[in-house]
Amino acid sequence: MKYLKYMTVGMLIVSSVFAKDLQGTSSWNNIRFSPKLATDDPAYSLINIGNFGYWQKYDATSAHTPSGNSGGIYPRGTAANIYLDGVLVGGYTGDVLHVSGTIYANGLVSGYIGSDGTLQSGGAVRLYRIRKGWETLTFDQVRVDAAEIYETSVSGVTDAQIQLVLDQYEADWNNWPTDIGAPFYDLDGDGIYEPDDGETPGIADADQVIWYVATDADVGTTSSLYGCTPIGVEIQYTLWGYNQPGAALGQIIFKNVRLLNKGSADLTDAYVSLWSDPDVGDYTNDFVGVDTTLSLMFSYNGVADDDDYAAYGLAPAAVGYDFFAGPIVESAGDTAIFNLKKRPGYRNLPASSFGYFIAGGVYSDPGPYGDTEAAREYYNLMRGFAPTDDLDNPTAWIDSSSGTEVVTKFPLAGDPVAGTGDLDAGPADRRMLINAGPFTLAVGDTQDIVTAVIGGIGDTYLTSVTDVKNTDLVAQTLFDDLFSSVPSAPPAPVVTATPFDDQVLLDWSGLEGVAATESSNISGYAFQGYNVYQLPSATATKSEAVRIGTFDVNDGVQTIYGNVFIPEYGTTVNIPVQYGLDKGVKRQIIVSEDWLTGGPLYVGSEYYFAVTAYNYNASPPLIEDQALETALTPVYVQLKPPDFGTRYTATAGDGLEIIHTGPGQGEVSATVTNPATLTGDEYRVSFLADTSYVHVNGDTVSGTLWRLTNATKNTTPVSFFKQAANQSDSDQPIVDGVQVIVSGPAPATIIEIDEYASWPSNATLVDGSTDSHLAPSLSQTGCIWDNRAGAVNLPSYSRDYDRFDFWGFDDVVFDFGDSSVTWDYIHEGVHMGDTNGDGDSTDVIYTPFAAYRVKPFGGDTIRLFAGFWDTNGDGAWTVNVEVDEAGEEVFDWTAPTYGQECWEPIYCWQGYDVDGNEIAYDPANEEQYITDNWLGTSANTTWGGGTGAFHYPFVTATLLSAYYGPNSDGSYVVGQATDGGAAALPRAGHYDKYGVQLAVSHYFKFQTAKGNTVDDVFTYTSSAPEGSNDYKKADLEMINVFPNPYYASNSQETNRFDHFVTFNHLPDDGTNTTIKIYSIDGVMVRKLDAAANENQYLRWDLRNSSNLPVASGPYIAHIDTDHGERILKLYVVQRNQVVQYY
Repeated sequence: MKYLKYMTVGMLIVSSVFAKDLQGTSSWNNIRFSPKLATDDPAYSLINIGNFGYWQKYDATSAHTPSGNSGGIYPRGTAANIYLDGVLVGGYTGDVLHVSGTIYANGLVSGYIGSDGTLQSGGAVRLYRIRKGWETLTFDQVRVDAAEIYETSVSGVTDAQIQLVLDQYEADWNNWPTDIGAPFYDLDGDGIYEPDDGETPGIADADQVIWYVATDADVGTTSSLYGCTPIGVEIQYTLWGYNQPGAALGQIIFKNVRLLNKGSADLTDAYVSLWSDPDVGDYTNDFVGVDTTLSLMFSYNGVADDDDYAAYGLAPAAVGYDFFAGPIVESAGDTAIFNLKKRPGYRNLPASSFGYFIAGGVYSDPGPYGDTEAAREYYNLMRGFAPTDDLDNPTAWIDSSSGTEVVTKFPLAGDPVAGTGDLDAGPADRRMLINAGPFTLAVGDTQDIVTAVIGGIGDTYLTSVTDVKNTDLVAQTLFDDLFSSVPSAPPAPVVTATPFDDQVLLDWSGLEGVAATESSNISGYAFQGYNVYQLPSATATKSEAVRIGTFDVNDGVQTIYGNVFIPEYGTTVNIPVQYGLDKGVKRQIIVSEDWLTGGPLYVGSEYYFAVTAYNYNASPPLIEDQALETALTPVYVQLKPPDFGTRYTATAGDGLEIIHTGPGQGEVSATVTNPATLTGDEYRVSFLADTSYVHVNGDTVSGTLWRLTNATKNTTPVSFFKQAANQSDSDQPIVDGVQVIVSGPAPATIIEIDEYASWPSNATLVDGSTDSHLAPSLSQTGCIWDNRAGAVNLPSYSRDYDRFDFWGFDDVVFDFGDSSVTWDYIHEGVHMGDTNGDGDSTDVIYTPFAAYRVKPFGGDTIRLFAGFWDTNGDGAWTVNVEVDEAGEEVFDWTAPTYGQECWEPIYCWQGYDVDGNEIAYDPANEEQYITDNWLGTSANTTWGGGTGAFHYPFVTATLLSAYYGPNSDGSYVVGQATDGGAAALPRAGHYDKYGVQLAVSHYFKFQTAKGNTVDDVFTYTSSAPEGSNDYKKADLEMINVFPNPYYASNSQETNRFDHFVTFNHLPDDGTNTTIKIYSIDGVMVRKLDAAANENQYLRWDLRNSSNLPVASGPYIAHIDTDHGERILKLYVVQRNQVVQYY
C-alpha cells in the first residue's frame, strides 16, 4: 500500500507537540534534557527514515523527545501519537518479586553488566545510530533529518548541524559496538565482526538502525521504579526502519529487545511487557484495543476529530504494537525464531495477555513509585489481570459485550471499525500493554522479543485503525520471511541544481550515483525510472507536489498499478502509482516554468524540486506493491544570473564542434547541458577493442568501448562506456557540463547496395547508390536484392542476408563477371546435372557469379565458397516456374518485398584449413572441388552432418529478382524471360532494363556501415565562462533591492512575523560587501556585513540595529563592495501595528 496523501516529508516536530506532564513523579518534570552526553556523543536520537519519527534515549527512555514532549510522531512531521513507551520485565528470584524496566519512571541505567558482575557504563556505552549508504549522503538528503534531531525548522537548520549529523553517522558506523552486542552481518558465521572481510553493521537489511544497551544493575535506580531489587538483567535494544515513507514498510518501526540474565539467580514465572502511553493527538480522548488474530494492541482516537491532527488537515491517526515473537521455550517438534533465525525444538510464546489503565480511572497508573505495591499491581497486569496489588486473589478482566460476563485476558478485543465485540468506551488518557509469559530466564540465558510500532492514517479515526491492521499484515509477512528479502526502493539519485536567470538545471548524472541507482535489483525489484517533482515547500508531501516528468526504461512497462489504501473507502483499491512513458532514461532536465503556478520562474525567487527513483517487480513475493519509490529529498534552488563579473559563453543545447580522425563511420556529439560548469578544456574520445565493463545498470557490456580523456588536464573522466545505438540515445554520460553521445552503427548494418561495372579494378558506379528495397528502378539492370525475411537487417533469428551475424563491418560482393563451382545448401555436394543431353547428371554446372568477402579498412578480400538451395533438383541456379492446372505460372521463390519471382536462394561459406585459418575459394582447385564433391572436404566447413568443422553459412537466404527486359513497346515482361531479356542477369552481352546490351558484366556490393575503431579519435573543446573587470563594473550597476517599494508584505514571506527585503546581484566571488541603510535624514539605522561573500542575495529584516521594526518611509542604502559602490533608494510601508498590551 502507498501513503500518497499522508506521507509528510520534512515537517518539523515543533515544541508545541506535547501531551501532558509525566505521571506521578515530580522529579522527572524538573529534569533538563541535554541532547549530548559528557563525551559529546548524542544522548538522544530517533528512527526517522520512513514516515514515522520515533525518539530514543540512551537509557531506554522511548518515544519521548529531548524537550520532554511526545516522541512518537506519525505521520512524520505532523502530530504525535505516542507520549512514551517502554519495556518491563517481571518475575521471581526465589520468592522475591522483581519488576524492572521503563515506564514514566525509569528503573534502568545506560550500561551493561561485565563479566565480573559490575555495571559498565560510559565510553563506548552509548546510543548508536547508523544509516545505510551514509558515505554518499548529501546535505539535501540529511537536511530534514538534522532539523528533527535539533528540533528546529527545515529552514532554520544550519549547515554546521547537518554536518554534525553526517559526522555522527560516520562515527557510529565506524565504531559500531559489536563487542557488546550490536548486530552485524556475519558473512562467515563465525560470530566475529570482521569489517576488513566485508562485514558491516546492521540488521534485517534495514536502512536505519539504532542500538543501545541498558540494565537494572544500579540498585538505587531500580528501587526508585517499583521498590524492587535488581534482577541483574541486561536489555539490548535494536530498532530499525526502511526508507520507504510512501509504502507500507515506511509506516513501521521494528524493534528487537534482547534480555540477558547476568544476575546470580534464575528469574522464574517471568513475563515481558510492552507498555505504551499512546496520545493520539489530544491525550484526553483516546481509546485502546487488541486484535488477538494479529497479536496487535492498538490505540485510536475516541472521537471523530482531533485538533492536533486537524491543524495539519488530517483525520486522527492510529498506532499499533505487534508482538511478533515472544520468549522461546523448549517444545519438541516445533521451531522457534531466535536472533532472526529458526531454532528447532523450541517454540515462541505468543502474546499471553493484554491490559490497559486510565489516568484518574478506576484502574490508574501502578504506584506509588519506589513502592513494591506498584510492582505487584504491574505484575498482575503482566499476568493478564487488572492492576490490583493482590497477587493471590487477582481481579480478572471481564468481557460483557455478549450480554454475559466472560473472564478474559484480552479485554477490549472487539472490532471498533465494525462496531462489534468488547469495545473501549469513554475517551480518556489511556495506557496499554501486551505481555508474553510465563517463562524462566535462567542465569546466563538470552531471550529475544521482536515487536513493531506501526502507524496508520485514514480519512476518519476508524479507517486509521484499518490502515494499522493492513500495514501489520505487511510487517508480519516480512517477519515470517525473517527479513531475508526485504523489498526496497532503489538508492536515491544524487541531485545537483544549477540556477540560471529563468531556468533551473537538475542533474543526477554522476556515474557513481547512477550506477548505484540503476544497477539495483533488490528482492526482484529492478530499477525502472525516475520521477521529477516541483514542491511548494521543503516540507511538502508527495500529494502536494507536481510531477514534472518521468524518465523510464524503454521495456514495455508503463503504467504500474498498486493496491493503495483509500481512506474515503476504508479499503485498498488498485490504482495507477507510476506513469512510465517508455521514452528512455534521462538524467538531467531543464525546468523553465513554475509547474505550481503555470507561470515563469523568476530570478531571486526560491523553489524546491525533487528527483526520485522507482523500481518494479511484476510478481512481488512478499508484499503487494509492484513499484517502490524513493523518498522525496527537497532540493532548494534560488534563481540567479551568472556569478558576479562572469558571462556564460554557451547556452544549454549548444552543440560543440567535433573533429574526427580515423576510418570509422561512427558519430560523436558533444552538447552543452550546463554552461556554468564548462571548463574550456580539450577532450578526446577514443576506443578500446575487445573490452568489457559493468555498465551503470549492472549489465556487462563488451566489444568496442569508448573512453573520454581531458587532454588539457590529462585525466580520464570516463574510462569505459558503451556506444549508443544512435544519437538520440540519452544513456550517455554528462561530463563537465557536456553530454557526450558516442554512437556507432551496429555490425552487419547494410547501408546501401551498389551496382558497379567491372570487377575488381577500375570499377564504375552505375546509376548511383541504391538500396534495392527503396529504389529498385535505380538499378540499371533492373535487379532487386531481397531476402527470405523480407527486410534488411532484421534480428539474427530472421532469414536475412547475415542470419548468423558474421559480417561485422565486412562488405559482400556478388560478381556476375565470373562463375563458380557451387555447393548445395541442403546436401553440401557440388551442383551437377545433365548439360550435354547424354542422360548423365554428373556434369558440373557452373553458377554465373562469384562471391567475395571484403574486410574493412583496407583488409583482405576473400572469395567465398558459393552455393544455393537447389529446390527443384536440376543442379542449375534458376528461376523455378511451373504451370498449374489453370495454366498459370507458379514460381518457387518470390521476393517478399515486391512479390517478384526470384532465382533460388544464395548461400555462401567461409572456408578454413585444418588449423582453423581462413582460406579462399581458389579457381585453380576447382577440379579437386569437383572430385571431393563435398563442402566439408573442400572448405573444411559444414553446417550439417559430415566432415569438417561446424560453421553456419556466411551469406544466407539471399534472393535476386529482376524486372526483365522491355518489350518492343517499352513495357516490362512479367513472368518467364522473353525477347531481349532472356538472361535477366547483369552479365556482358545481356540487356539492362532500358534494352541496352551490357558491354561488361556488373557486380553488386553490399556495403555495411563501418564502426568506430581503435584508430578513431574525436576531439572537442568547451568554452568556459568568462570574467572581466568590465563585466564587474556592469554587474555593479545591476545591484538592486526587491520588492521596492516594500508594501506591507513580500511574496516570499512565509508568515506574518517574517518581514524582509532582499538585495540582489551582490558580488559572490568571495569578496567583502557592506550595506549601510540610512533614514532620509541621514541617520544610519542598520549595517549589514557579508564578509567573503559567496551569495548574490542578502536580506534585510526591516529592523534597526536595536532589533526593532523600522518606521514606514524612504531609506537610502549604501552598498560598498571591493569592486565599487552603489546607492539605492528604498521605500518601506509597514503593515499596521496594534498594541494589545500596555
